[in-house]
Amino acid sequence: MEGTGFLQLLSWVSPAFPTGNYAYSHGLEWAVEQGSLHDMQSLCLWLTVLLEHGSLKNDLIFLKEAWGHAADETALMELAAHVLACASSRERYEETLWQGEAFLRAATVWQPDCERLRRMMACPLPVAQGLVFSRGGVGRGEALQAGAYGAVAALVAAVVKLVPLGQTDGLRVLHHMEPVIQKAVLETADRTLEDVGSACFAADLAAIHHETQRTRLFRT
Repeated sequence: MEGTGFLQLLSWVSPAFPTGNYAYSHGLEWAVEQGSLHDMQSLCLWLTVLLEHGSLKNDLIFLKEAWGHAADETALMELAAHVLACASSRERYEETLWQGEAFLRAATVWQPDCERLRRMMACPLPVAQGLVFSRGGVGRGEALQAGAYGAVAALVAAVVKLVPLGQTDGLRVLHHMEPVIQKAVLETADRTLEDVGSACFAADLAAIHHETQRTRLFRT
């Protein structure tokens, strides 16, 4: 990509894009409290497994499907309902739904029709990203890379605050995750909704336990 299209994509994946992702930890807050996440190595492993076998893998599949059906509103509504039904906990459901609605609301600056779509359906984040990226002229591979990087960067930022890790260590984690993200994107190209599923029981349980965590900085 180049020119205006590239600048738009930078805006859509920027930490300043108002989806409220700074308020969500995807259950990592509980994992930090339990000692499962405590340094760069444990964080890299956790994120890698999520991309290869868990919720981040699923979100990439959902984003790809939304990208491919961006012009079919009926298919998008069915996909959105499917994504929400796959949420493994109440907090995961709220996290993806609230961020997706916020993403569509913010994207109306570039694509005014997003407001109508937001009112028409409950839209989880990967579906919102897929349709906005596609309608904005972003290629499938670039859309998947952007979605994966945005998700990983948001979780790294959360753990930087929670452990705490230094900002430089957070950057080292992002650097380490670059080839992992690329591998996940390449594998997603051949996946369909039939491949959705998770074997990340610790991550799913962390999201569930976070609901009753006594002291919390994050909403999830």
